[in-house]
Amino acid sequence: MKILMLTWEYPPRVVGGIARVVYDLSKTLIKDGHEVTVVTYKEGNAPEFEDDKGVKVYRVENYMINPNNFIDWIMQMNFNLIAKANEIIAKEGKFDVIHAHDWLVAYAAKTLKNSYNIPITATIHATEAGRNSGIHDETQRYINDTEWMLTYEASEVIVNSNYMKNELQRLFGLPYEKINVIPNGVNMTLFNGIERDYNFRRKFAMDNEKIILFMGRLVYEKGIQHVIAAMPKILNGYHDAKLVICGKGGMIDELRAQVNALRNIRKSIFCRIHEWKRCTKNV
Repeated sequence: MKILMLTWEYPPRVVGGIARVVYDLSKTLIKDGHEVTVVTYKEGNAPEFEDDKGVKVYRVENYMINPNNFIDWIMQMNFNLIAKANEIIAKEGKFDVIHAHDWLVAYAAKTLKNSYNIPITATIHATEAGRNSGIHDETQRYINDTEWMLTYEASEVIVNSNYMKNELQRLFGLPYEKINVIPNGVNMTLFNGIERDYNFRRKFAMDNEKIILFMGRLVYEKGIQHVIAAMPKILNGYHDAKLVICGKGGMIDELRAQVNALRNIRKSIFCRIHEWKRCTKNV
């Protein structure tokens, strides 16, 4: 199949988890014999085109004007994604399927679908309602409605958990059979040949102690606040457990305050919050 991936982030531009998913998915599809073209946003010194080990990656810059807000910026990006995709199709022919990642590329996906009669597969990595525990203002409502539109236009929708499947059904009324659950995976071969650094581990726990490690953005939708809240119950059954949180994000001060509120059991909970780069560099 000839697959067109639409995404607002792809390495070296990494905003969240979408870049990593698209990168690994594209490489795996290439290995399975498919042809993958990624059209994404250009940031910094990244090339406008590169052959990334078989994956054709095209990057577009945004218009050299200042948008009024983030929504306008996204719309400008979608115009440029469409223009680049049109250029590619004119040279190389039509794609078999468009794979759109989240609402950020919804309008480009919808336009290309209608222009060339290409079906859409949409991956919903998160919802606006999930990120904000509901819809509270007009901007959030706009994003929520755009998410609905993308799932409506898509022939198939992919989520990574049954929880997300139920959330999409609740929010958008999608047919049960239209939503496919494909859990996130980890390529364990990437860790082959890497020796364990026990001295580094001892900075956080003794050799006999179990480490619960969280690595990710420190934001509400990741749910790390629930892991912290669960630690007293965990320690009732596992007295030698330690929780280590590695990441950065807007909740860092709130999470520190939550840990401090548990100071009566702080001798049992060893929770350190590190900047992402600092921690992953050593790991």
